[in-house]
Amino acid sequence: MKRLWFRKKDILTIPSLMLSVFLAQTAIAEEKQHPVNCATAEGDLRAIATERKHAEEEQAKSVIAITPAGALLGLVTGTEKKRLTMLSGDYIEKLNQRSDEIKSTCGIQ
Repeated sequence: MKRLWFRKKDILTIPSLMLSVFLAQTAIAEEKQHPVNCATAEGDLRAIATERKHAEEEQAKSVIAITPAGALLGLVTGTEKKRLTMLSGDYIEKLNQRSDEIKSTCGIQ
């Protein structure tokens, strides 16, 4: 019988390691939100509005990701996660939340 180049326990170790790295990256990403700076609030709100418009346009384009050919292309180019995030609307919701946070903190209407 031919020997395997890996041990059977490695089968469980590799996915566990990958999951740990993913969770660590997620935790780091959540900590990166900057505090609200009222001195730059109006510029920040303009930037968020521009990004929201861009995200809505990308959301319309992201329907391509649902088709099998589009999904395969996304896997090859590494853009499938970005497209699915745009398609779900979570990104736009986060932009809206940040905009509301800036407005409430700085008293802008």
